[in-house]
Amino acid sequence: MKKTFHQLRPLAFIASFALFGYVLQRSGPEAVFHKIRLLGWGFGFLILLSGARNLLRAVAWSYCVPTPGLRPNPLDLFGPRVMGDAMYDLTPAGPLLGETARIAVTSRLIPGDAGASSVVIENIVYLLAAVLFILSGLILALLKLTTPHGFRLISGELVICCLVSIAVAWWIIGRRILVLGRTLDYLKRVGLRWTFLDRYQHYLRAVEQATYDFFLTRKRIFLAVLGIEIITNFTGVCEAYFILKVTAAHTSLFAAYLAESASRAAQLAFCFIPLGLGVQEGVAAATLKGLGYAAAEGVSLAIIRKIRTVFWTTIGLLLAAKYSIAPPAEEGSTT
Repeated sequence: MKKTFHQLRPLAFIASFALFGYVLQRSGPEAVFHKIRLLGWGFGFLILLSGARNLLRAVAWSYCVPTPGLRPNPLDLFGPRVMGDAMYDLTPAGPLLGETARIAVTSRLIPGDAGASSVVIENIVYLLAAVLFILSGLILALLKLTTPHGFRLISGELVICCLVSIAVAWWIIGRRILVLGRTLDYLKRVGLRWTFLDRYQHYLRAVEQATYDFFLTRKRIFLAVLGIEIITNFTGVCEAYFILKVTAAHTSLFAAYLAESASRAAQLAFCFIPLGLGVQEGVAAATLKGLGYAAAEGVSLAIIRKIRTVFWTTIGLLLAAKYSIAPPAEEGSTT
């Protein structure tokens, strides 16, 4: 299974390159690059806007740390936040490598169990906010656009499945069903022993317990964090609106909202493709084409965002280098 996965990763990367080239060629490279040049100094605004998004997620993350006393300074978490996203965007391992690196770096700021659980909690709340945002875009599309019956049927089923999944997850948390702990117990009963699990099972159980404690005992903070994570989605809407305003002859908040919603869905579904190459361009082109835009406007939107992502990815890699050579903090030190 592992060998098959390693074989599929380069194939997926090659396919994404091929898809990128195909979409770019179909849209007209000259038209796409012309629209990118139109943005000019607007790239500076996009970098600031995406920086604000990273800062908002750092603020949300700081509230997720389940330690007594003062919460960590969001500015201290901004660097690990950007570094983790760089690992997420550049490697097929995606969130697995990104979040592991983030936990490793924050262990210098936050005690081990608390740091790991804060990363898990923030990602769960972010995922919930992203799913709600994607569903809202899907519902808006169903209500305002004329779509084929088959699309409406599939979309309706998808909305129901997502809502049921959220309800089931909340029921599991409310009943405090320790899924990870029970899975570890089952593996031990059937005699399946992995060195990793034997070494870290107590750590994994502690992280799961802290995660459940957060959702069950800190509900007001959970709602605050959810609100912040929802706001981060709207920074993406502002970004899409600004790009379309500059590069297209016409735009609307509705088009920007649907473009961001579709982009977020593609990002979650294809997180194993570095930088979402080809996928983001195809999704943006298809979404905006359905709204009456030219395919080149969707492709240029995705490529402009990719340029912005490359900027922050470079910053993240520089931070990773800095963290890798920085001396570890003394045992037990906290902020």
